Amino acid sequence: GQTLLLLVVATLTLQHSATAYESESSGSIRMARPDCPDKCGSVSIPYPFGTGKGCFQEPFDVTCNATGPYLASTRVRILDINLAMGEIRVLNPHIAWECNYTNGTNSSGSDGLTLDPFHKLSNTKNKLISIGCATLGLILGATKGKNQLEFPIVNTCFSFCTDASSVDDSKECIGMGCCQTPFPGNISSFNTGSAPLPSLYNSTNQSFSPCSYSFVTEEDWFKFDRSYVSSTNFATKYTDGVPLVLDWVVGNKSCSEATKMGSQYACQAKNSQCINVSNGPGYRCNCSQGYEGNPYLQGGCQG
Repeated sequence: GQTLLLLVVATLTLQHSATAYESESSGSIRMARPDCPDKCGSVSIPYPFGTGKGCFQEPFDVTCNATGPYLASTRVRILDINLAMGEIRVLNPHIAWECNYTNGTNSSGSDGLTLDPFHKLSNTKNKLISIGCATLGLILGATKGKNQLEFPIVNTCFSFCTDASSVDDSKECIGMGCCQTPFPGNISSFNTGSAPLPSLYNSTNQSFSPCSYSFVTEEDWFKFDRSYVSSTNFATKYTDGVPLVLDWVVGNKSCSEATKMGSQYACQAKNSQCINVSNGPGYRCNCSQGYEGNPYLQGGCQG
Protein backbone atom coordinates (compact mmCIF):
# COMPACT_ATOMS: atom_id res chain seq x y z
CA GLY A 1 0.00 0.00 0.00
CA GLN A 2 2.83 2.39 0.89
CA THR A 3 4.64 1.47 -2.35
CA LEU A 4 1.51 2.27 -4.40
CA LEU A 5 1.06 5.56 -2.56
CA LEU A 6 4.69 6.54 -3.25
CA LEU A 7 4.25 5.71 -6.94
CA VAL A 8 1.14 7.91 -7.15
CA VAL A 9 2.89 10.80 -5.38
CA ALA A 10 5.95 10.45 -7.62
CA THR A 11 3.80 10.39 -10.78
CA LEU A 12 1.88 13.52 -9.74
CA THR A 13 5.15 15.29 -8.87
CA LEU A 14 6.63 14.47 -12.28
CA GLN A 15 3.46 15.63 -14.06
CA HIS A 16 3.51 18.89 -12.11
CA SER A 17 7.19 19.44 -12.89
CA ALA A 18 6.66 18.73 -16.59
CA THR A 19 3.69 21.11 -16.77
CA ALA A 20 5.63 23.83 -14.96
CA TYR A 21 8.60 23.34 -17.31
CA GLU A 22 6.41 23.50 -20.41
CA SER A 23 4.72 26.65 -19.14
CA GLU A 24 8.01 28.30 -18.27
CA SER A 25 9.58 27.16 -21.56
CA SER A 26 6.84 28.48 -23.85
CA GLY A 27 6.53 31.66 -21.81
CA SER A 28 10.26 32.38 -21.96
CA ILE A 29 10.54 32.19 -25.76
CA ARG A 30 11.03 35.75 -26.87
CA MET A 31 9.35 36.64 -30.15
CA ALA A 32 10.78 40.14 -30.67
CA ARG A 33 14.41 41.11 -31.16
CA PRO A 34 16.42 41.67 -27.95
CA ASP A 35 15.75 45.05 -26.31
CA CYS A 36 12.74 45.64 -28.60
CA PRO A 37 9.06 45.96 -27.60
CA ASP A 38 7.19 42.69 -28.11
CA LYS A 39 3.72 44.25 -27.93
CA CYS A 40 1.78 47.30 -28.99
CA GLY A 41 -1.22 47.55 -26.73
CA SER A 42 -2.62 44.02 -26.57
CA VAL A 43 -1.22 42.96 -29.97
CA SER A 44 1.97 40.86 -30.03
CA ILE A 45 4.59 42.11 -32.51
CA PRO A 46 6.96 39.22 -33.39
CA TYR A 47 10.09 39.72 -35.48
CA PRO A 48 10.50 40.24 -38.50
CA PHE A 49 7.78 42.77 -37.59
CA GLY A 50 8.84 45.35 -35.05
CA THR A 51 8.41 48.87 -33.80
CA GLY A 52 11.41 51.15 -33.42
CA LYS A 53 14.83 51.46 -35.02
CA GLY A 54 16.65 48.15 -35.39
CA CYS A 55 13.61 46.14 -34.30
CA PHE A 56 12.20 45.09 -37.69
CA GLN A 57 13.19 43.78 -41.09
CA GLU A 58 12.09 45.84 -44.08
CA PRO A 59 9.24 46.26 -44.93
CA PHE A 60 7.74 45.01 -41.64
CA ASP A 61 7.92 48.33 -39.81
CA VAL A 62 5.08 48.72 -37.30
CA THR A 63 3.95 52.15 -36.11
CA CYS A 64 2.64 52.04 -32.56
CA ASN A 65 0.48 54.82 -31.14
CA ALA A 66 -2.35 55.28 -28.64
CA THR A 67 -4.94 53.64 -30.92
CA GLY A 68 -2.86 50.54 -31.66
CA PRO A 69 -0.32 49.12 -34.13
CA TYR A 70 -0.28 50.04 -37.83
CA LEU A 71 1.59 48.51 -40.76
CA ALA A 72 3.75 51.44 -41.81
CA SER A 73 3.94 50.49 -45.51
CA THR A 74 0.16 50.59 -46.01
CA ARG A 75 -1.04 52.48 -42.90
CA VAL A 76 -3.66 49.87 -42.03
CA ARG A 77 -4.35 48.90 -38.42
CA ILE A 78 -3.01 45.50 -37.31
CA LEU A 79 -5.31 43.12 -35.44
CA ASP A 80 -3.10 40.05 -35.24
CA ILE A 81 0.16 38.63 -36.65
CA ASN A 82 0.50 34.87 -37.19
CA LEU A 83 4.09 33.68 -37.73
CA ALA A 84 3.26 30.01 -38.30
CA MET A 85 0.63 30.73 -40.96
CA GLY A 86 2.41 33.71 -42.52
CA GLU A 87 -0.72 35.84 -42.07
CA ILE A 88 -1.54 39.27 -40.72
CA ARG A 89 -5.09 40.42 -39.93
CA VAL A 90 -5.70 44.11 -40.52
CA LEU A 91 -8.62 46.51 -40.77
CA ASN A 92 -9.57 47.33 -44.37
CA PRO A 93 -11.14 50.83 -44.32
CA HIS A 94 -11.97 50.78 -48.05
CA ILE A 95 -15.71 50.18 -48.52
CA ALA A 96 -17.06 51.19 -51.94
CA TRP A 97 -20.56 52.64 -51.90
CA GLU A 98 -23.11 54.39 -54.09
CA CYS A 99 -26.39 55.96 -52.96
CA ASN A 100 -29.16 57.13 -55.32
CA TYR A 101 -32.03 58.76 -53.44
CA THR A 102 -35.56 59.24 -54.78
CA ASN A 103 -35.21 63.05 -54.38
CA GLY A 104 -32.60 63.01 -57.15
CA THR A 105 -29.49 63.39 -55.00
CA ASN A 106 -26.71 60.84 -55.10
CA SER A 107 -23.31 60.16 -53.59
CA SER A 108 -20.58 57.57 -54.01
CA GLY A 109 -17.13 56.56 -52.87
CA SER A 110 -14.56 54.00 -53.96
CA ASP A 111 -11.02 53.32 -52.92
CA GLY A 112 -8.49 50.54 -52.76
CA LEU A 113 -5.41 49.25 -51.03
CA THR A 114 -1.88 49.13 -52.42
CA LEU A 115 0.40 46.62 -50.72
CA ASP A 116 4.16 46.37 -50.58
CA PRO A 117 5.78 43.44 -52.49
CA PHE A 118 5.95 41.29 -49.32
CA HIS A 119 2.18 41.27 -48.67
CA LYS A 120 -0.61 39.75 -50.77
CA LEU A 121 -4.37 39.68 -50.42
CA SER A 122 -5.26 36.23 -49.07
CA ASN A 123 -7.36 34.44 -51.68
CA THR A 124 -8.30 31.62 -49.25
CA LYS A 125 -9.45 33.67 -46.23
CA ASN A 126 -11.19 36.65 -47.91
CA LYS A 127 -14.18 37.20 -50.20
CA LEU A 128 -15.59 40.10 -52.17
CA ILE A 129 -18.96 41.03 -50.60
CA SER A 130 -21.61 43.15 -52.32
CA ILE A 131 -24.83 44.36 -50.70
CA GLY A 132 -27.87 45.95 -52.39
CA CYS A 133 -30.64 45.49 -54.93
CA ALA A 134 -29.76 45.12 -58.64
CA THR A 135 -26.16 45.75 -57.58
CA LEU A 136 -22.97 44.77 -59.35
CA GLY A 137 -19.97 44.54 -57.05
CA LEU A 138 -16.47 44.22 -58.47
CA ILE A 139 -12.85 43.88 -57.46
CA LEU A 140 -10.14 45.16 -59.76
CA GLY A 141 -6.74 43.87 -58.73
CA ALA A 142 -3.18 43.95 -59.98
CA THR A 143 -0.90 40.96 -59.92
CA LYS A 144 2.54 40.17 -61.31
CA GLY A 145 3.40 37.41 -63.74
CA LYS A 146 6.65 35.47 -64.15
CA ASN A 147 8.32 38.42 -65.88
CA GLN A 148 7.19 40.78 -63.07
CA LEU A 149 4.78 42.51 -65.46
CA GLU A 150 1.56 43.63 -63.83
CA PHE A 151 -1.76 42.59 -65.33
CA PRO A 152 -5.32 43.16 -64.10
CA ILE A 153 -7.54 40.71 -62.23
CA VAL A 154 -11.29 41.34 -62.27
CA ASN A 155 -14.07 39.48 -60.54
CA THR A 156 -17.70 40.42 -59.98
CA CYS A 157 -20.88 39.26 -58.28
CA PHE A 158 -24.51 40.35 -58.70
CA SER A 159 -26.99 40.96 -55.89
CA PHE A 160 -30.71 41.31 -56.60
CA CYS A 161 -33.97 41.98 -54.73
CA THR A 162 -37.29 43.57 -55.66
CA ASP A 163 -38.56 44.56 -52.19
CA ALA A 164 -38.02 43.82 -48.50
CA SER A 165 -39.77 40.45 -48.66
CA SER A 166 -37.44 39.18 -51.38
CA VAL A 167 -34.26 39.68 -49.32
CA ASP A 168 -32.83 36.42 -48.06
CA ASP A 169 -33.28 36.07 -44.29
CA SER A 170 -31.03 33.02 -43.73
CA LYS A 171 -28.02 35.25 -42.97
CA GLU A 172 -26.29 33.63 -45.96
CA CYS A 173 -24.90 35.88 -48.66
CA ILE A 174 -26.26 33.93 -51.63
CA GLY A 175 -27.55 36.53 -54.12
CA MET A 176 -30.81 37.95 -52.76
CA GLY A 177 -29.69 41.26 -51.27
CA CYS A 178 -26.11 40.11 -50.87
CA CYS A 179 -23.58 38.24 -52.99
CA GLN A 180 -20.02 37.06 -52.52
CA THR A 181 -17.25 35.73 -54.72
CA PRO A 182 -13.65 34.54 -54.35
CA PHE A 183 -10.77 35.89 -56.42
CA PRO A 184 -7.41 34.62 -57.69
CA GLY A 185 -4.17 34.73 -55.72
CA ASN A 186 -1.07 36.89 -56.06
CA ILE A 187 -2.98 40.20 -55.81
CA SER A 188 -0.70 42.99 -54.63
CA SER A 189 -3.19 45.87 -54.88
CA PHE A 190 -6.91 46.20 -55.47
CA ASN A 191 -9.89 48.53 -55.84
CA THR A 192 -13.52 47.74 -55.17
CA GLY A 193 -16.57 49.23 -56.83
CA SER A 194 -20.34 49.08 -56.36
CA ALA A 195 -23.05 50.24 -58.75
CA PRO A 196 -26.74 49.51 -59.52
CA LEU A 197 -27.57 48.19 -62.98
CA PRO A 198 -29.87 50.79 -64.63
CA SER A 199 -31.90 48.20 -66.53
CA LEU A 200 -32.94 46.47 -63.29
CA TYR A 201 -32.75 49.28 -60.74
CA ASN A 202 -36.17 50.95 -60.61
CA SER A 203 -38.12 53.26 -58.29
CA THR A 204 -39.50 50.33 -56.27
CA ASN A 205 -36.21 48.88 -55.14
CA GLN A 206 -34.63 52.35 -55.09
CA SER A 207 -37.07 53.56 -52.44
CA PHE A 208 -36.39 50.45 -50.35
CA SER A 209 -32.65 50.15 -50.98
CA PRO A 210 -31.07 53.44 -52.16
CA CYS A 211 -27.47 52.40 -51.38
CA SER A 212 -25.15 49.61 -52.44
CA TYR A 213 -21.85 48.52 -50.89
CA SER A 214 -18.89 46.39 -51.95
CA PHE A 215 -15.78 45.47 -49.99
CA VAL A 216 -13.21 42.73 -49.45
CA THR A 217 -13.25 41.17 -46.00
CA GLU A 218 -12.38 38.07 -44.02
CA GLU A 219 -14.89 35.43 -45.04
CA ASP A 220 -15.39 33.93 -41.57
CA TRP A 221 -16.04 37.35 -40.04
CA PHE A 222 -18.89 38.53 -42.26
CA LYS A 223 -22.46 37.55 -41.37
CA PHE A 224 -25.16 39.03 -43.59
CA ASP A 225 -28.11 40.83 -42.02
CA ARG A 226 -31.08 41.83 -44.18
CA SER A 227 -31.12 45.28 -42.55
CA TYR A 228 -27.88 46.03 -44.44
CA VAL A 229 -29.85 46.19 -47.70
CA SER A 230 -31.98 49.14 -46.57
CA SER A 231 -29.15 50.83 -44.64
CA THR A 232 -27.91 54.25 -45.75
CA ASN A 233 -25.00 54.30 -43.27
CA PHE A 234 -23.36 50.87 -43.58
CA ALA A 235 -20.06 52.39 -44.70
CA THR A 236 -19.97 54.85 -41.80
CA LYS A 237 -20.83 52.06 -39.36
CA TYR A 238 -17.45 50.52 -40.21
CA THR A 239 -15.42 53.72 -40.54
CA ASP A 240 -12.41 52.04 -38.93
CA GLY A 241 -12.65 49.19 -41.42
CA VAL A 242 -13.58 45.53 -41.77
CA PRO A 243 -11.20 42.63 -40.98
CA LEU A 244 -8.95 41.56 -43.85
CA VAL A 245 -6.33 38.80 -44.03
CA LEU A 246 -3.02 39.39 -45.79
CA ASP A 247 -0.47 36.69 -46.60
CA TRP A 248 3.13 37.78 -46.16
CA VAL A 249 6.53 36.45 -47.15
CA VAL A 250 9.91 37.23 -45.65
CA GLY A 251 11.60 37.14 -49.07
CA ASN A 252 10.52 36.98 -52.72
CA LYS A 253 12.84 34.10 -53.68
CA SER A 254 12.05 30.37 -53.61
CA CYS A 255 13.42 28.17 -50.83
CA SER A 256 16.01 26.61 -53.16
CA GLU A 257 17.33 30.12 -53.91
CA ALA A 258 16.97 31.54 -50.41
CA THR A 259 18.91 28.77 -48.65
CA LYS A 260 21.98 29.77 -50.67
CA MET A 261 21.88 33.39 -49.49
CA GLY A 262 24.08 32.91 -46.41
CA SER A 263 23.50 35.60 -43.78
CA GLN A 264 20.67 37.08 -45.88
CA TYR A 265 18.64 33.87 -45.46
CA ALA A 266 15.74 34.78 -43.18
CA CYS A 267 15.30 31.43 -41.38
CA GLN A 268 17.93 32.23 -38.73
CA ALA A 269 16.96 29.70 -36.04
CA LYS A 270 18.93 26.45 -36.04
CA ASN A 271 15.84 24.23 -35.83
CA SER A 272 13.84 25.98 -38.56
CA GLN A 273 12.75 25.20 -42.10
CA CYS A 274 11.90 27.10 -45.26
CA ILE A 275 8.34 27.10 -46.63
CA ASN A 276 7.48 27.98 -50.25
CA VAL A 277 4.23 29.95 -50.36
CA SER A 278 1.39 29.31 -52.79
CA ASN A 279 0.02 32.87 -52.96
CA GLY A 280 2.60 34.47 -55.24
CA PRO A 281 6.39 34.11 -55.25
CA GLY A 282 8.35 34.00 -52.00
CA TYR A 283 9.07 32.02 -48.85
CA ARG A 284 8.52 32.10 -45.11
CA CYS A 285 9.98 30.16 -42.18
CA ASN A 286 8.62 27.76 -39.57
CA CYS A 287 10.18 26.02 -36.61
CA SER A 288 10.90 22.35 -37.35
CA GLN A 289 8.53 19.69 -36.01
CA GLY A 290 8.93 19.36 -32.25
CA TYR A 291 10.13 22.95 -31.84
CA GLU A 292 8.31 26.22 -31.25
CA GLY A 293 9.12 29.91 -31.15
CA ASN A 294 10.39 32.39 -33.73
CA PRO A 295 12.31 30.91 -36.69
CA TYR A 296 13.48 34.37 -37.77
CA LEU A 297 15.66 34.84 -34.66
CA GLN A 298 18.90 33.04 -33.83
CA GLY A 299 18.05 30.49 -31.13
CA GLY A 300 14.38 31.29 -31.67
CA CYS A 301 13.11 27.69 -32.12
CA GLN A 302 13.21 25.73 -28.88
CA GLY A 303 12.24 22.15 -28.08
